[in-house]
Amino acid sequence: MRRLLEELSRYDTPTVANAAALLQRRDPSLGFAGPDVRALTPEFGIRVGVAVTARLDTTSAGMDEPPDLFPEWLRLIAKAGAQGTIPVIGVIEAVGPRPRHTVTIGDCMGTLMRLAGAVGMVTNGCIRDIAGVRKVPMACWGCGFTPMHAALRWSGLNETVYIDGMPVKPGDIIHADENGVIVLPPEDLADICAKVPEVVNKERQLFEAVKKGGMTIEDYLRSIGLAGQ
Repeated sequence: MRRLLEELSRYDTPTVANAAALLQRRDPSLGFAGPDVRALTPEFGIRVGVAVTARLDTTSAGMDEPPDLFPEWLRLIAKAGAQGTIPVIGVIEAVGPRPRHTVTIGDCMGTLMRLAGAVGMVTNGCIRDIAGVRKVPMACWGCGFTPMHAALRWSGLNETVYIDGMPVKPGDIIHADENGVIVLPPEDLADICAKVPEVVNKERQLFEAVKKGGMTIEDYLRSIGLAGQ
């Protein structure tokens, strides 16, 4: 699997998404997050890894001390990463009364996630300590930043979560860059890798033909078999 993940990390997320769509094996409407989940550290580029999931509520009222499930989640990350041989993406669904205000990680949690084997983190909530998170380094995707949180109420460790409508199961593959986040079935990785060159070559041929000059819309339509339609 590591070789396949490394291969996909050479290509941007839209290109990989197009390759996955060519397989026609599942409804593509469920395979991506929207603009509420954006690259918060775009300077880190592309991240690809195995998803380890959880839910987190940090906006519910209360002065109680909920059970701390973060250590257990770190162990799940380490296990999924197979002693550092497989890159892992932590995926946290923000839940509670104000999900968009949820602080999922800061620099301390990010440091420990990195130690456990995570190379990135995806959430529908927020992060904080952005300067420190960059130093970890931990690539993050989410809705933004917020400086404070209430008690951390963990749940749903290694269960299916929903990130901006995108379902993510434990073991799914996350591919993310400055364009956004997609989720891929692990069993399709080899076939997706095989389709990527087809996508790249088709787009390259179009760009080169247009740049060369002299092409009209009718020329293009004729080239794809739609002449006269």
